[in-house]
Amino acid sequence: MMRIESITSSVHRLPPASPWEDATNKVEALEFVVVEVTTDTGITGTGFSYSVDIGGTAIHTLIEDYLSGLAIGMNPLAYEQVWTRLSNQSRRLGLGVNSMAIAAIDIAIWDIIGKHKGQPLHQLIGAARESIPAYISEINLSESDRVEDLLARARDYLARRYKAIKIKIGKPDLEADIERLARLRELLPCDVRLMVDLNQKWSAAQAIQAAGRLEQFNLEWIEEPLLYHDVQGHADLKRSSKTPIALGESLYSKYQFLNYLRAGAVDVVQADVAFVGGITEWLKVAHLAGSFGKPIAPHYMMEISLPLLCGVPNGYMLEDVVGGSFTELGLIENPILTRDGVGTPLDVPGHGIAFSRSALDACRTNSVELKKSFKGGSK
Repeated sequence: MMRIESITSSVHRLPPASPWEDATNKVEALEFVVVEVTTDTGITGTGFSYSVDIGGTAIHTLIEDYLSGLAIGMNPLAYEQVWTRLSNQSRRLGLGVNSMAIAAIDIAIWDIIGKHKGQPLHQLIGAARESIPAYISEINLSESDRVEDLLARARDYLARRYKAIKIKIGKPDLEADIERLARLRELLPCDVRLMVDLNQKWSAAQAIQAAGRLEQFNLEWIEEPLLYHDVQGHADLKRSSKTPIALGESLYSKYQFLNYLRAGAVDVVQADVAFVGGITEWLKVAHLAGSFGKPIAPHYMMEISLPLLCGVPNGYMLEDVVGGSFTELGLIENPILTRDGVGTPLDVPGHGIAFSRSALDACRTNSVELKKSFKGGSK
């Protein structure tokens, strides 16, 4: 029987490859926690998690001081047993940092399973399709960004054959958002889908009024219009608006998603594999969404979301965040790219993501360094 022999982890911090700013935050840095799980058979799996600006060292400490010791000696092929043990021992922390720490170990375990069985991840979990449409996802709502700048970028996305584009909205004046959308919708061909992301900017009352104004643009979805815990507010908005609602990046368990699905408060489920506790829990969320007839379009983590989407029947679209992929950040040895607006998973055992050790070493961080430099970016 295979056993986990050792677990090592490190934390890394670097700025996005292009500036990130939305309605609620100006991002200073991305933090990645990278884990290597080695078995007594010599197979090593790589896992990872992340945070935006804050929390990376907390995730790393939880893995190093608590979770690693629980997993060592267990059989990685019994992934449910490993996940349950880590979850049961850390649930008193509440939701959030514990699931983000579990995710790094869980992703590494699935990498081991794929390598052990000689199967790519998307085949291992179902092989529902060979490729998935991707959409370009902007994080650029700075005061200096002009409508003309947005349109120039959109022309580039069209030249790269993307058929769906998501932009940030949530300016202090709704009319400014409407101007940007009107000009962009005028530019885009009718077969190119357009989505917007609020990052929880609106109140429930604002959302009902504003969403009605946005219906003229035939949006594919409105993302995170309200605070993530306002299930009733999202349900009320969904009943009052013709535009689908997408959310999920701020939810951390299948039970939170179940509350939204039961309330009829979500149309597109956006579970983040790093936030829900890794692949084991992500698959449960995906199949739960499918049982309610809802598609899944995971948040961020393009390189790992790609095989996940190709493994489940209700996979919808892959988010390709400008300036945020491992490839754009220069962190992996073999670039993983979308081509002509389509993502195709790697045909190698496991997830196939191979980090560059020199690139990781160049952005390695620790608590001492962070105390000297952290400023925060919330508005």
